[in-house]
Amino acid sequence: MRGTSATTTAPPSWRPCVSPRRRNSSRRGWPANLYERRGYYSWRNPITREEFGLGRDRASAFAQAIEANLHIAGLLKKERLVDRLVSGGTKRTLGVWLERYADILAERKLAENTRRHYRSLAKRAQEILGADTKLRAITALMVSEALGALAKDHPRMAQALRSFLHESFREAVVQGWLDDNPVRTVRGPAVEVRRARLEFPVFMAVYERTQTAWLRNAMALALVSAQRREDIALAEFADVHDGAWWVEQGKTGARIAIPLELRLDVFGMSLEDVIRQCRRTGVVSPYLIHQTTARGNSPVGRRIWKDTISRRFSAELEAVGADFGGKAPPTFHEIRSLSARLYKAQGNVNVQELLGHKSAQTTMIYMDGRGEWIRVRVGTV
Repeated sequence: MRGTSATTTAPPSWRPCVSPRRRNSSRRGWPANLYERRGYYSWRNPITREEFGLGRDRASAFAQAIEANLHIAGLLKKERLVDRLVSGGTKRTLGVWLERYADILAERKLAENTRRHYRSLAKRAQEILGADTKLRAITALMVSEALGALAKDHPRMAQALRSFLHESFREAVVQGWLDDNPVRTVRGPAVEVRRARLEFPVFMAVYERTQTAWLRNAMALALVSAQRREDIALAEFADVHDGAWWVEQGKTGARIAIPLELRLDVFGMSLEDVIRQCRRTGVVSPYLIHQTTARGNSPVGRRIWKDTISRRFSAELEAVGADFGGKAPPTFHEIRSLSARLYKAQGNVNVQELLGHKSAQTTMIYMDGRGEWIRVRVGTV
């Protein structure tokens, strides 16, 4: 009697090897994820499985599929061989451009603190956008998202970085590295102002209260000339000639000639009046703002250090007892902003030239390297 043997399953190792399905020989060499149905081409996202129609043009479909695959692989942002061929062998990444931009800035007359600030911003830009990112691959969306993320914890840094990138990429357009500035349409992060604005009545309260001659002179010079604290501290009588005060701004290298006839009506003094007041201290000194009484290691006639000006102004401001609504009190630097507002209301002074700005929208100022003097227009704007 023949027995019936039970059916057994072969061990896994005995199963025949199944090779992956071979691609149709007619489609060998096609870009991955590209499909064709009745002459119509489409590309399928390998991550989301979403499919995109590409039309019936074979060459166009192949090119778009290759580009899409590179994008998915994250290679479009990277410098590729074709990019180096087009650019003559020069890598055109963000990192390389910022190195070149640093060389451009090195040729400009900028304060050392400003240079350090720019180096810090360049380093942060490469951290958030990628040093190896192809410059032409940077979009307004990329910049906006990066600045938005940075602004959550560092709003001031994001604001400064936006200005730095805008100026840097504007230079890249001039140099032919970009066709358009991707930061041009990116809005700057909103920053809450924590410092109170200096108003004219408060300024006058401090000005009339102080018994320190050099502080009165420094405040008057800052208000009438609208120059920075650093330039006020370094002002020399030798720079006053030919009917103007010739100022080479320490921060930016901007060179402006401010006519002595410049007058701030609400203050009742012209620049010539202020300089004459600086001479009437009874002390011989090359500096407009100078020590009138010996103090410690500071002899009579020596210039007043910029930080000393700020500290004395803040002390006098505190003594006035003004209410700033919970915000931080204004500093000496705020006199520059007050001056700009007062001249704008007065209407007969070119405020942009007086401040030394290259353009009306400029927040980070760069010289064009020609070294020309700008004579501030007064009376006709």
